[in-house]
Order: sequence, then structure tokens, then C-alpha cells
Amino acid sequence: MTAAPGLTSGHRRALERIRRREDAAFRARVPISLALTDRARAHMPNGVPTPWMAGFYRTPTLWVDHGSGPSFTDVDGNSYLDFNVGDMSTVLGYAHPRLTEVIAAQAARGVQLLLPSESALGVCEQLRLRFGLPQWQFTLSASTANAEALRIARVATGRQGVLLFAGKYHGQLHETLWDGAGGAGLVSEGTGLGSPPPGLDVVEFNDLEAARRVLERGRCAAVLVEGVLTNCGTVLPAPEFLPGLREACTRSGTLLVLDETHTQFDCYGGAVAHFGIAPDMVTGGKGIAGGVPIGAYGLTDELAALVTEQLGDELGETVGIALGGTLFANALSMACAEAVLAELMTPDAYERIGALGARLADGIEAAARKHELPWRAHRFGARSGYCLSPELPRNAREAHADLDALFIDTRRVYFANRGIWDAIASSGPHAGFAHGAADVDAYLAVLDVFLDEMCAA
Repeated sequence: MTAAPGLTSGHRRALERIRRREDAAFRARVPISLALTDRARAHMPNGVPTPWMAGFYRTPTLWVDHGSGPSFTDVDGNSYLDFNVGDMSTVLGYAHPRLTEVIAAQAARGVQLLLPSESALGVCEQLRLRFGLPQWQFTLSASTANAEALRIARVATGRQGVLLFAGKYHGQLHETLWDGAGGAGLVSEGTGLGSPPPGLDVVEFNDLEAARRVLERGRCAAVLVEGVLTNCGTVLPAPEFLPGLREACTRSGTLLVLDETHTQFDCYGGAVAHFGIAPDMVTGGKGIAGGVPIGAYGLTDELAALVTEQLGDELGETVGIALGGTLFANALSMACAEAVLAELMTPDAYERIGALGARLADGIEAAARKHELPWRAHRFGARSGYCLSPELPRNAREAHADLDALFIDTRRVYFANRGIWDAIASSGPHAGFAHGAADVDAYLAVLDVFLDEMCAA
């Protein structure tokens, strides 16, 4: 990340000073976490069971003891009001009593059956109500939901290509971990990926004309797009962008796949409902089962008929689309998702967290005005965040210019030392279903004190 233009040299000097002090204070508060990480290095790379647990943070790794409602507590006894919400995986909150009840009841009947359980029907109905698509399939993650959606698109169209948009994130799959909107060819977003997949194109978000040019070549099986970019701050679509994509896909015989992995928690029905878009497929996962691993994708009746026709058998005598997995649609994830979607993530609950998101965004902008900072707040339903410029970004390039590492890392450790767990660098604070107005006000109170220090040069 480069230095954001919304910070002066005085702000940066203050942030560097604050960061040194707060880093030392953080380490002093977490001796047991530090000791556990030291022990863990003998058994796990970076001392963590998966790389994100270390790579997403510049502070030492916290080891968590338990969570309840909107907060979690580390092994040193420090509690944190969580505005990262597990990057949408814990947006319901921690240890919800209804979810705990469902887990216990399903565990008594069996968590994995390798055959359907009736809860799957309830989950399909809830997803249909949100996104309009009549047919659904399930995986263990949104990443795998995207992988399967692209395989279906290739079979349906007889094409290989995929169109993506810079700033996206669609999971840890080979087809999507590439960038190329700068015009210098495809560049991998991680090592170990080998060569780029054939027919892949990446253009800037909101550049409808560039997208049309790619689709007019007739080689794309699918356009895979987030209705709102949420992994480089928040970038809203221009009014004509999503409708224009829908029209261009229809004209070129390309399937439109909308990735709702994050946006489904911003408002009821996600970007599909908010912008009135009719995709051919929808993908998602994250927290729809309350933190129990799950992925899902919806299809039109026509695509579902193709999946039905292309069913492979166990012996390989009939070769079908490469779909499925042993633990996909397990009984536990289906039972949890049915309860969460039908009982807990209701339209009224979304309306409430949307109001909390607006309260959070309004408070960020008010704090900026108070400190004479020409900043804006990102906002989309329950989602907020920091735009260190007077104008909101229109694409990933503009959004990345506001992701200032010094500001983000200093803010996060400052908040953590005061009992607030802020969002990861690519995101922003998000109101969850367990939060209340007092929690948002607590966040904003810490922000006010933080900006006092940053601006007192």
C-alpha cells in the first residue's frame, strides 16, 4: 500500500509515534498468546493452523478462549467488541443460544450422513426468497461454490473464458487469483498457481465498455462479479454497471454469476435484491450457517436441468460435471443454515443492522469533520469503512489509494488495546446481528480519541 493522500506528514509522524507505543502495550497484554505462538511454531508454519491467522495481522497472533454475542475473549482474559465479524463468517455473533441448541440437537442425530437431510429444503426456500433463483446446491465454502459455478458455466456454454473485475476476491481457486486490469498481462495474486487459465480477462470494476469489448469476442463462459466490491474497502456500482452487464451477458450468450459472499450480509437479498439484478447463478457461503462451514450456489431451472442431465456415477461409467464433495451439504451445516436464515437473519433483523451500519458511517464522517479531515465513509447496508479522500472510489485502483497501511495498522492496534477488534485491512467495520447501538457508539468513542491523538501535531 502507498501513502494515502488524506494524511499529512504531521498525521503520519503522529501515527508512527502512536503505533510504537500501542504495539508495545499490545504485547504486554497478551503474554499467554505469545507463549502459545512460540509453542505452536514447532508444529505449524508461523505458529498458526492456517496462514490467514498470521498474515492478516501485523500484531502478534491472538489466541481466543471463547466468544459470546458481539464479543470474544482471548486466552489472556482480554475481551474485544468485534467489528471484523470474522470477515462475515461470524456476523451472527458468538455462541448464539438458538444456534447452540440446533448444533446440540443435530449432533445427537448425526452431524454427517452423506445423504440428504430435510433441513436442506428449508435452506433452499430461504435462499430462493432472498435471491430469486429456484435451484440450489451446497459446498463447504464460497470458494468451492464459485469453482463449481464456473464448471457448470463452461459445460452450459461450451466456452472456457471467464471475465473478472480488478479488486475482486472470489476465494482460493486457480481461476480467480489473477489480476490484469493494468494492461500488462495477467499477474498472479499468489505463488504456486502455475500458468494463467485460458481465456481469463480482468477489467476495472464499473468499466462497462471494457467488459462489453471482452464479451463481444464470444469466448467467455461466465462473468463472475461482486455486486459491490468489498475487498478493497467498498466500491459501489455505477447505476448503469450491473444492468449493463446483465444485458451484455444476455446478448453474448455469457452466464452472469453474482458472488454474494459478503454482500448477502449487508442487506436482505444482497446486491441481487438491492440493485434488482437477475443473475444466472448466485454464489455465497460465509456466515449463513452461523459460523459452521458452508457454501451455496443458486441456479436457474435451465442450468439445474443441465446438472441433472450431467450426473456422473460412482464407477465413472457416466462422466458428469465435476461437482460435489464428501462433506458438502452435511446435516449439521444444513440444520444450522435453516435456523439462521429462517429465524435469525430475517428481513427485520437486516433492517436493524442496516440502521446500525448507517449510524457507524455517519459517525465516521462526523468524526472526520470534527477533526477537519476531508474524508468520507464507505456505506452499503450494514457495511462501513474509511475513505481518506473527499470522493468515494469508483474502482479498485482508486480504492487501493485510500488503503493506507500505517493508518489501518495503527488504528487497529489502538482500538484493540481499548477493547475493540476492528476490521482487516481490506475491509471496514461491519455491524453484525449481535451488535446494538451502544456497541456502535463505543466504536465511535474510541475513534474520536484516536483522531484527537493523530491530529494533535
